[in-house]
Amino acid sequence: MRSVLCILFIVFHRISSLIFMVKYTFLKKFRTKEKLTAYAYKWVQGLARGVLWCSGARMTVNGKENIPKDKTVLFVANHKSFFDIPILVSVIDMPMAFIGKMELKKTPVVSYWMKKINCIFMDRDDIRQSLKAINQGIEQIKEGQSLLIFPEGTRIIGDELGEFKKGSLKLATKTNAPIVPIYIGNAYNILETHFPWVKSTDILVNIGSPIDLENLSSEEKKNLSEYVKNQIENLRKI
Repeated sequence: MRSVLCILFIVFHRISSLIFMVKYTFLKKFRTKEKLTAYAYKWVQGLARGVLWCSGARMTVNGKENIPKDKTVLFVANHKSFFDIPILVSVIDMPMAFIGKMELKKTPVVSYWMKKINCIFMDRDDIRQSLKAINQGIEQIKEGQSLLIFPEGTRIIGDELGEFKKGSLKLATKTNAPIVPIYIGNAYNILETHFPWVKSTDILVNIGSPIDLENLSSEEKKNLSEYVKNQIENLRKI
């Protein structure tokens, strides 16, 4: 039943978004790029919260006060589910973009709004394109756009963390942006463990204190991916 409810909500939201698209086109004449991004992010956030409500997900969020309100940051989270992005978008109020699979670029309506909040599409099977996506992310952070990444690169079913890819953390080392570590727990039980059925699930989101690269030792910087993974592992154990 929840699967059907989620699908119906997404369909309804896509139809109603046509109104917002018209309004967005009108607002382009009068608003700054930052305000347009904020407007688009609110729409995406509405979609995320609606889908989670339909799924019956019950979220416990700890450490939301750790999110800086006046800084561009790199959010780094573990990856458990298709629902990870809706979960984090619903929790994080500051406009952020994320790096998504190239397949999402072909998704009607959703891809439109992903572009409006400056999301980056990456083809992980194409090394050159992946490098281009990382460089694009670096430039966006330098321009003041916060980003969300999943360094594991794929969904990890279960409580354990997978390997964190070193390349993705260049987004921090090349910009000196603070890293906000996030642990998402139990999200795979919404859908992945009994696909295609959506089940009501208790979700845990633990947000850690920002990691300032300037305060790290040379050894910690050298092994940044492992250091960040350990911070998220600590959040898992809370």
